[in-house]
Amino acid sequence: MSGVWGPDGRRAAVSVTFDHLGEAAELQTGQLPADTVVGDHHSVTVELPRLLEMLEAHEHHVTFFVEAWNFDVYPDAVRSIVAAGHEIGWHGWLHEPWYQSSPEQIADALRLSLDAFERLGIRPRGARPPAGLLGGHSLDVLREAGFEYVSLAGSSFGTDDGMPLLSYPWHTVDGSYYIPGFTRLRRPPGDEVVSPAQMLDAYRGVVDETVEAGGCVAFVFHVPWQDDPERIDAIGTLIDTLRADERVWLASGGEIADWLRAHPEDFPKSGHRNEAPAW
Repeated sequence: MSGVWGPDGRRAAVSVTFDHLGEAAELQTGQLPADTVVGDHHSVTVELPRLLEMLEAHEHHVTFFVEAWNFDVYPDAVRSIVAAGHEIGWHGWLHEPWYQSSPEQIADALRLSLDAFERLGIRPRGARPPAGLLGGHSLDVLREAGFEYVSLAGSSFGTDDGMPLLSYPWHTVDGSYYIPGFTRLRRPPGDEVVSPAQMLDAYRGVVDETVEAGGCVAFVFHVPWQDDPERIDAIGTLIDTLRADERVWLASGGEIADWLRAHPEDFPKSGHRNEAPAW
């Protein structure tokens, strides 16, 4: 593997990505009753506009992995992401975790999602299965649905039968710093919630490791969890730091996937080696 990334020949590729929107995940997990009146979720009315404003100020385009349920319930929010120049990725229909889903349930989720894409006229290229795990399911399901790359939890990157794979380890997910219980996923594991500054300190180490390996990594932030201005400012600081790092190609998920596809000889053929969270 050459470890040469992007048009300027950087030593690693890094993407800043976002997951979740609206009530989708809360409905799927039963945190909200099925008859909840939806359409006014804080992630859409408060956090998303603040994030889009911050990203515009830092002049960077990212990838938002959104549950397709939002295409019907919050079409204007989805359009606002695209209008701001960001990439939309797919994050399930109603955030159904694939490792706990049957083939029939996944087929239903994909059918509902593809119909929603057609209604709104926005077709995501990339897929991030909810919870980042495929379980026993094949990548062929996503190939056949027309997705062009897949983002999974773990260390795998490269291509799998031509399908670019973009990985994220659990300690690059914001919840491992901000959400009780999830904090056990960071390195070293902990029980306490830590500050955005402490998260950024840890992320500097992740970048150094990625550069040393000549690889790529995604940082994963959850839109509903950016309810503190300091957390949003930290993302802006991360973007500026990555852009200033001459070792790093800071790019969207789609841009990195295109690079992998165009340079298959430079990167590993990769099986989708998921890494389940070490609870």
